[in-house]
Amino acid sequence: MKKLLAVFAFFSCLFSANAHEFYFAFAEIEYNGSSKKLEITLEVTAHDLETDMKKAGIFIDKHIENQGKNPEFKKQLELHLSKGFEIAISDSSIPLKVIGFDVMPTGQLYVYLESDPVVPKTSIDFKFDLLMDTFPNQQNKITFTFFQDKSKQTAVFLPTKRTESINL
Repeated sequence: MKKLLAVFAFFSCLFSANAHEFYFAFAEIEYNGSSKKLEITLEVTAHDLETDMKKAGIFIDKHIENQGKNPEFKKQLELHLSKGFEIAISDSSIPLKVIGFDVMPTGQLYVYLESDPVVPKTSIDFKFDLLMDTFPNQQNKITFTFFQDKSKQTAVFLPTKRTESINL
């Protein structure tokens, strides 16, 4: 009986060690005045994104950190991210391209994206509900830096508030 309890306790601790109660994703966006492109870094927990992609029906044969040289995965990643992270200027959606990605030893995934050249008007609209359908406690945050004066603005996204506009 003691062995059974010990095995149960071990597996309970193992499963609870992988779980976390809160989920966060961050985006750093900067408008590069020279190239006229939006340069973006998304930060998300790699295993959370893997779970979200699998739930969306995307087959992943290896962990994200082992996908660096897989051009098909890069396309799937770009398509998946475009459903949960969108930027629009004057009601016109801005296509984003995945430049690359890194997985840190901590399990954090950094995805680097950029837009084609754009001209920001008076505001930029964002939808950032990445992971929110999979994780009900998901919270996301954008920090936007505008090139002219390097001023920073932030926007917070919750399951009840998935879109936000930043005035320039």
